Amino acid sequence: MSLSDSTGHPPAAEQVSLLVQKDDLDLPLPTRRTPSWPPSPDEDPGLPPFPLEEPGPRPMTPGSLPSPALSLEDEEEEEDEEDGEDSAEPEGLCSEEHPSQFFAEAQRLREQRLLLDEEVSVGGRAYGVHRVILAAVSSLFRGRLLGGRGPQPPLSLDVTPGAWQAVLTFAYEGVLGPAPREDVLIAAEALGAPRVKAAAQWGRQGAGSGLEDEKQPSQAEELRENLRSIELLYQEGIGCDLELEAGGCRLRVHRAALACGSEFFGAMLLSGMRESQGTEVSLHTISAQDLRLLVSFAYSGVVRAKWPGLLRAAQAALQYQSSSCLALCQKALARGLSPARCLALIPMAEAPGLERLWSKARHYLLSHLPAAALCSTFPTLPAACLAELLDSDELHLQEEFEAFVAARRWLAANPDTQESEAKALLRCVRFGRMSTRELRRVRAAGLPPPLSPDLLHQLMVEAAVPGQERRREPDQALVVIGGDGLRSDMAARQPSRGVWWARAFRCGIGLVRTVEWGRLPALPAPGRFRHGAASLAGSVLYVCGGQDFYSHSNTLASTLRPAPPLPAPRFAHAAAVLEGQLYVSGGCSETGQYQASLLHYDPKLEKPATLLSPMGVPRAGHVMAALGGRLYVAGGLGQTGDLLSFEAYDPSTGSWTHLPPLPSPHVGAAGAVLQGELLVLGGYSHRTYAPSHLIHAYCPGLGRWLCLGTLPRPRAEMPACILTLPAVQHVALVPTRHQTKPAG
Repeated sequence: MSLSDSTGHPPAAEQVSLLVQKDDLDLPLPTRRTPSWPPSPDEDPGLPPFPLEEPGPRPMTPGSLPSPALSLEDEEEEEDEEDGEDSAEPEGLCSEEHPSQFFAEAQRLREQRLLLDEEVSVGGRAYGVHRVILAAVSSLFRGRLLGGRGPQPPLSLDVTPGAWQAVLTFAYEGVLGPAPREDVLIAAEALGAPRVKAAAQWGRQGAGSGLEDEKQPSQAEELRENLRSIELLYQEGIGCDLELEAGGCRLRVHRAALACGSEFFGAMLLSGMRESQGTEVSLHTISAQDLRLLVSFAYSGVVRAKWPGLLRAAQAALQYQSSSCLALCQKALARGLSPARCLALIPMAEAPGLERLWSKARHYLLSHLPAAALCSTFPTLPAACLAELLDSDELHLQEEFEAFVAARRWLAANPDTQESEAKALLRCVRFGRMSTRELRRVRAAGLPPPLSPDLLHQLMVEAAVPGQERRREPDQALVVIGGDGLRSDMAARQPSRGVWWARAFRCGIGLVRTVEWGRLPALPAPGRFRHGAASLAGSVLYVCGGQDFYSHSNTLASTLRPAPPLPAPRFAHAAAVLEGQLYVSGGCSETGQYQASLLHYDPKLEKPATLLSPMGVPRAGHVMAALGGRLYVAGGLGQTGDLLSFEAYDPSTGSWTHLPPLPSPHVGAAGAVLQGELLVLGGYSHRTYAPSHLIHAYCPGLGRWLCLGTLPRPRAEMPACILTLPAVQHVALVPTRHQTKPAG
């Protein structure tokens, strides 16, 4: 039964089940929902609202912030309890650079004859080496490690000097040095080095080696395997010559391996101080947890932790100078941002070395402040930080009233705030941008006690003159390519060659939205529409398929930026890049049949297209974009006409999930992701055939669709993508502004 069918008010116990509940500001309260960023066991699952009524006493005063890692600790524990014993293990994050950095340092130490513990005689010449490095590729040296930590007699090898040098190069650099392969094979047998033997057989081009059908490992893969072998020696306790102690934790390690894998321990072991000489070292300034983390990463280049653990790992890596660990943690932290997580990062905002991570978190908060204001940790945000966010021109809001709501909720949760500080905070809200309706809602809500009602009246009088607009200039460029103008006169219609990019997004009074556009170089003649486009590495633009005129015989399989064609001609499909991989979905075949297929397209492969799990409904003229590790598909046209449906594909499970539908039809629209939001631009309605100039955005933090503004002109059957700004900054701009009050 609908709400309008009810003849009376439902009892209090039943009111909770109503579809939409509102707070005292007439705003919908958040409901528990599946977030659009990848779910993790430690984030604030439902973004619970902070009460707007007078709160009870809080144990924490403004400015007294907890450790950022600990602010999410309770969340993690609660989620783990809900997950039970089947809770998944933390994902291992692997640094691609660490193995090469590890062995580059090992080579430097060998050349400077530092931390050498083995002398090898070959052809009358003595070579100093690190026993643990050679043990990674040779069972002979592994046996030497098993012999104990004490000095051993020099080792004499009956192999050629060239073959020995080739083995050394393989152990330290992951490639065989120049030497006759027959000599290397003999040396490999003598040293018990099967991987050296396999590499030598590859050097003979696989002839008679049985390796014809196998792929030769790359240098990076060989170094990764070398490091893995060293890690196994550590795990088995073979040949460890140093014991570290911190906070009651004792770890036996290899002196040379630790110096290669950690700048902090390398500096300590090479300093010439007392700690560098003994076989036992007590570390009084490091915790047991950080010691385990740093040693584990030094040997593996891997961090295994959930999000709060990654935050702790980043702090430890920053404090103890593990640059590759810090880079890995920052990359993972930035990829998994949510409102609660961004708030947890604020105490680290000033930390040197974390500027890039905080910049991403700040941009996220500017795009999702209303959602952040609903987090339980929002009241711990320092007043100065909240004021900076509210005062920023880049703050992205559906309406300015949301800025007032955020400020009011913070003040309600911090009743001890001085009136002067509250006044400074509220002055960052741009009351002059508010519509008459918004101002009425502000007056109705008022300020939380003990603040005087006169303060709000004074601020609103001061802001009677219309305030400044909010203006966002993203650090990436939204690009719209080609398309169709949908003119009724077919003789005058032709596919567009135009390429536009959005320079700035403006927010005026009320719901007025504008976009400032600039031109880029045009597509080659004759232009195209119903095509797909995506950018790889933020700078290489691929335009594939589509049509160059208005019949099925004009369907294209070609790709601009020369690359292999699609497996079959198709048009009105969509393309997106997820984690460096290109995907193509839906569209129409040459015969006009709607497609539900999802293709993984790799132009480097002999067979570039691989079929994946199909969409929930066949569709064409839709948008697809990658956001938070998933592929999102929205709108388009199906067998029943206009489609408003919105679904997401998770590559890890190969399954699709349904999400809130679009506010209005967008057939033949463009789609892209900008600053953590999915944008749907233009298109038309198949039912009315009316073109659209609207830009709708799906905001993950709010879980709903917003209207951002309009296109330079109504346009359909075109794609959009994101490029890095340096690639387009040299282009002369032709700004075009359209002011309107969109209804969506």
